[in-house]
Amino acid sequence: MTTIPPAKSVAATLGLLALLLSGCEGFDNLGGQPPSVNLDRDAVARVATAARDSGEYAAAAGVYEKYVMMHPEDAAAQAGLAEAALQAGEMDKASESFTKALALAPNRTEARMGLGRIYLAQHKPDRALTEFQAVVAADPKNIRALNGTGIALDLLGRSREAQQSYRAALAIKPDDRAVRNNLGLSLALSGSYDQAIAELSKLTLESGATPRMRQNLALALGLKGDETGMARIARSDLDDAAIAENQRLFATMRRLTKSGDAEVRPAVADKRPGS
Repeated sequence: MTTIPPAKSVAATLGLLALLLSGCEGFDNLGGQPPSVNLDRDAVARVATAARDSGEYAAAAGVYEKYVMMHPEDAAAQAGLAEAALQAGEMDKASESFTKALALAPNRTEARMGLGRIYLAQHKPDRALTEFQAVVAADPKNIRALNGTGIALDLLGRSREAQQSYRAALAIKPDDRAVRNNLGLSLALSGSYDQAIAELSKLTLESGATPRMRQNLALALGLKGDETGMARIARSDLDDAAIAENQRLFATMRRLTKSGDAEVRPAVADKRPGS
């Protein structure tokens, strides 16, 4: 088990590493030699992990960034920088570093998964699908990649294929909540209301059920036309005004779906790969 150091200890360690990374010019120049620092990548990774575990994502990215400036050909460090930057919300930097990591080592799974997550957030499901499918091709039992593939397919309107991908993941890990939630939402948005309600009802009865899971069940009930059931479930997390607004929205969605004037698709915010 990883021990998370106290915040002060993490800050002190990061400060010390920053000094080391900047180079000890005063001492080096006393000997007439140019400044040089040869840090061990594993040590950098440990410090960055400690920062990340304490929620200091920008600090973790900074640690990796200073390291890769000196070692730009280190694919693992590029991937580490990218993941830390992504967690810090710096998607451009994350995308650049994941791309560099893949150029250096085309088989790095975490780099492809990271790019897939970024493309989903950027509303580019076609590009996300390419990355997730590449991971699945290399590792057919990668649950996160199968889940990501399903999300991308759902966003592209290919719900039947999406559900096949979710079910493939559940065949490997039947109790994966993220995948079960996404399958239930996919079923609801593709019109298989009874299946969606059955799947999501089981999920919301389990300990640790989240508001998102309950609201997905409310969505399935609302799309089916069960407004009483929808309100009962939604009331766990929403006030009466929000429930009334959702009832109007679901009624509109039902009309549009029946008339064929619109296709219902999930929003990226509702469908995220399990970590």
